[in-house]
Amino acid sequence: MNSSHIGSSSLQKEGRLYFIDNLRAALTMLVVLHHLVYFSIYNEILSQESIGIVMGLLFLAFNQTFFMGTFFLISGYFVPSSFERNGATRFIKDRFIRFLVPFIFYVLILSQVQSIEVYMLNQEPFTWQTYFSNLTYGPMWYVELLFVFVCLYAVWAKFMSKNKLSVVRQSTPPTYRMFTVFVMILAAGYFTIRLWVPALDLPGGSPKVQSFVGLFTASGYDLPQYVGLFILGIIAYQRNWFRNTPDSMGRAGFGIAIGASILLPLVLLFGVDGLQFSGGWNWTSLVYSLWEALFSVGVILGLIIFFRKRVFHQGKGWSFLSAHSFVIYIIHIPIIAIVIAGLKVIHFPPSFMFLAMILITIPLCFLLSYIIKQIPFASKIL
Repeated sequence: MNSSHIGSSSLQKEGRLYFIDNLRAALTMLVVLHHLVYFSIYNEILSQESIGIVMGLLFLAFNQTFFMGTFFLISGYFVPSSFERNGATRFIKDRFIRFLVPFIFYVLILSQVQSIEVYMLNQEPFTWQTYFSNLTYGPMWYVELLFVFVCLYAVWAKFMSKNKLSVVRQSTPPTYRMFTVFVMILAAGYFTIRLWVPALDLPGGSPKVQSFVGLFTASGYDLPQYVGLFILGIIAYQRNWFRNTPDSMGRAGFGIAIGASILLPLVLLFGVDGLQFSGGWNWTSLVYSLWEALFSVGVILGLIIFFRKRVFHQGKGWSFLSAHSFVIYIIHIPIIAIVIAGLKVIHFPPSFMFLAMILITIPLCFLLSYIIKQIPFASKIL
C-alpha cells in the first residue's frame, strides 16, 4: 500500500464521521452502565430474589453480544487510513504509546484501586504478595487485543505492499448476501471456540485454552466476533460502507435482531438443563451461536445507520463525551470500585445503593476524565 492507492483516494478526503464518534461515545457510556450492573450483581447490591437482578442479567447477556464487537469494528475501520498516513514505523510507535502505556499503567497502578474493597473492607495489608495477587488488566484487555490486531495488520499491509497487491478503495455498498455469509462464518466461529471456552464463562471446556485466550480477552468465547468485526471494519473502510450502506439495511438489521430472538426460547427450553447451550457438540449450542451472530450483526448494523441518520451532529455534549470517552473507559472500573467501597463504609441503605452508584459514578467519570485530559503528558497519550 502506498499513496497511489487507499491513501490518495478522494474518499479519504471526506469529512469526519461525527456519527461514528458519537456512536463510540455512546458505547463507552454503555460500557460504564454494563459494569455498574455487573458489579452490583457481583457485590450482591441487587437482591438475589428481586426482579432487578433478572433484568440486570438479561441486560448483561444481550449487551455482551454486540457492544465490544462494535468497538473492534470501528477500530478496524480507521486502521488503514492511519497506517497510510503515518507509515508502518510511526503507526506502530503511535499505537504502542496510545495502547500499551495506558495498559501498563492500569495493570501496575489502577488494578490496585480496582481492588480497594479488598484493602478497605477485608482488611488485607498492602504487601508485595497482595499487590501481585490483585494485578489485573480490567477493561484494558480491549486495548491489549487491539494492539495485537493492529500489529498483525501492519505486517499484512507491508507484505501486501511488497507483493504489489494493494487494494484500491472503492465506494461499493454491501449486500445482504455479504452479511449472510459473515453471519454464517461468525456462528461457526462461536460454535467452534465454545467447544473449549463456554459462553458466558460457564463451567466446562478446556482450562488450558481458556487460560491462553484469557491472556488477551476477558470474554474469550466472543473472540471470533472480535476478530471478524475488526477485519470487517477494514473491508468497510476499503468499500466506504459506513457512508454508503443503504438506510433500509439499518431497519432490516434491527428487524433481524428482533426476529432472531425467536430462537432464544428453543435454547432456554432445551439447552438450560446442563448448560448445554454454552458449548459442546449439541444443537442447542449451535442454535445459540446462530442467534448471537444474527443478533449482534443486526444490532450493530442498525446502530450505525441510526446514528448516521439521527445523531450525525456534535454539540457540546457529544463533543465533550467523544473527546473524553477513552479516558472514561480506562478509569470507570476503579471509580466504580471506590464508590462501592465508600457506600459500604458509610452503610448506605442497600435498596438505594444501585441508584446512588449511578448518580455518583457517572459524574465522577466525567470530572476525572476532564482533569486527566488537562495534564500535558497524559493528553498526548489519551
